[in-house]
Amino acid sequence: MSLPGLDSWVVRSPEPVAAEVGDGLVMLSVEEGKYFSLNPTAAAIWRRLESPMRIGELCDQIVEEFDISREHAVEAVPEFVAKLIEQNIAAVPPMQPSSGERTGDR
Repeated sequence: MSLPGLDSWVVRSPEPVAAEVGDGLVMLSVEEGKYFSLNPTAAAIWRRLESPMRIGELCDQIVEEFDISREHAVEAVPEFVAKLIEQNIAAVPPMQPSSGERTGDR
């Protein structure tokens, strides 16, 4: 499994049906025939991927929200995103936003 770089953009697929459960999230991918249960950190990543977002920016936001080290985030977030891509529930958008464009802000 190839890990996306911090400058890579990623966006979630609209296909999985998702529901909040406690602090986490459960998803069902009818296309893939799979069920996923996400812990609070993974659920926060999933929510942020509604719009295309750079992996590095995603790491920064997770560090801020969950009080984890940047080193841990830059290791764990790309690994999780790669798993989402592998399961066809997230993808690198075909047209990457320009490097100066910020799409993940709320």
